[in-house]
Amino acid sequence: MKLSGNTILITGCGMGIGALTAERLAKEGNDIIGVDINQSLMKEIQLKVESAGRKFYGYVCDLSKEDDIGNLIKKIRKNKLSFQVLINNAGIAPSGPFEGKDFSVWEKALQINVHGPMKLVYESLPILREQKEACIINLASIAGKFGTEGTVTYSATKHAMVGFSQALKMELYETQIGVSWICPSMAKTRMIDGVKPSIFTPVIEPDQVAKAICKAIVKNPGEVLVPSYLRSTIVIMPALFPKFSLWLAVKTKASKGWLLANKGLEKNIPV
Repeated sequence: MKLSGNTILITGCGMGIGALTAERLAKEGNDIIGVDINQSLMKEIQLKVESAGRKFYGYVCDLSKEDDIGNLIKKIRKNKLSFQVLINNAGIAPSGPFEGKDFSVWEKALQINVHGPMKLVYESLPILREQKEACIINLASIAGKFGTEGTVTYSATKHAMVGFSQALKMELYETQIGVSWICPSMAKTRMIDGVKPSIFTPVIEPDQVAKAICKAIVKNPGEVLVPSYLRSTIVIMPALFPKFSLWLAVKTKASKGWLLANKGLEKNIPV
């Protein structure tokens, strides 16, 4: 589909990859429906979108609450809005020893990273089916391709999003709705504060992810790894040499940084 003339719903629009993507898409000629848990976080991106000559519609929604998601779509309908592109960007990344935190922390990640996007897709599909062309972009992670210490629950949520997206793409294959999922390495946002990178998890610029999202809207490629060379190290090599890949990941402390960072919810969402 074309990268201009659309209305695009983006969750987690107030900062980081969500805000960068909204700004880039506005410059390409799209209106933005911004969704975030905090209205004040969207003030800056609203100004940037409007300075590009496009419309910005901001909505507050707690993606950990199913009723909030249902009400979001009702409000959009009530305001006589529709959208052609849904970008499920919002997510949190608590980390540390799986046994070392109250399970409510992990449960929050499951709600926001899995239940929220799935519920939003479910509620959005009637709107997307009304469009001549439409697409769904889900933000997964390289943690959705392999799991390592310190990211037990986060990896589980991103594996879920990869599986959900793959199955949904097959289910919608003969419709006008495309489905793609982006699996980036560690992007320079506050989500990785205090986390040391490794050879398996290089640090990338958030704009690389925003570019990949824009390209996916046009090309509908399915799975996209950012950077693309990671497919060799985290997909092909583990498939061919599973024991060696596991040994290498452990010995190089592939995500030991996440274990040591021991992040709670405080740097992920307002509490």
